[in-house]
Amino acid sequence: MTNSPHVVVAGTRRVWSLEQKRAILAEADDPATTASEVARRHGLHSSLLFRWRRALLAEQQASAAPPTFVPLALPPPVTTAADVPAGPGLVEIELSGGHRVRAAVGADLALLQGAIAALLGR
Repeated sequence: MTNSPHVVVAGTRRVWSLEQKRAILAEADDPATTASEVARRHGLHSSLLFRWRRALLAEQQASAAPPTFVPLALPPPVTTAADVPAGPGLVEIELSGGHRVRAAVGADLALLQGAIAALLGR
């Protein structure tokens, strides 16, 4: 058996500069041509053009300025006596005329009935 010399065949892999890629992509973006035609002219596969385009868009989005922060200061909510809920141990009764009666738990029932009757006008 004889030793045959090893033949090294250069690959078809090429290195494209960023400027070359952008020029080819600009050519492919022309509405008068298709991506396949541009790829054939440059000896590329059309999927490589789409990969370059996707990478270029991602690069542009990454280099875009981040959204600016706008500080927002809201005034504190205005609370009225009507907005304050009854605390623990309090019973609050709201009447149809807009009146409210607050009483401690265990207050005199007859006194509450009389106050409610007076507010209702009975």
